[in-house]
Amino acid sequence: MEIIIFVGVVALLAGLSAGPCLLVWSLSAKWLPEKYYFPPIKMTFLCVGLSLVTAYAINFQLEGGGISIIMAILFLSTIWSIFLLPILLIFKFVTQGSGSEENT
Repeated sequence: MEIIIFVGVVALLAGLSAGPCLLVWSLSAKWLPEKYYFPPIKMTFLCVGLSLVTAYAINFQLEGGGISIIMAILFLSTIWSIFLLPILLIFKFVTQGSGSEENT
């Protein structure tokens, strides 16, 4: 029973550590025009997944135990968000820009 509680607490803290990532995507959805909309929750899950893969790929050391992965999620998911947002905006601008020129 103690293991279930510990895993639940770690999952809750991991969800809270994705907060800055969710904030980046929510603010982009609020401030950008509707044609450049990205669903904030889906993009947050994508960035958290990428942060976990990145932590595994760079052989992230868990000196603090299982709780230290929360800091990795916090920093890496925010970095992935800040990295992916301009790239996806440019991609949408190019693909939607070329589509509108073909219709005229």
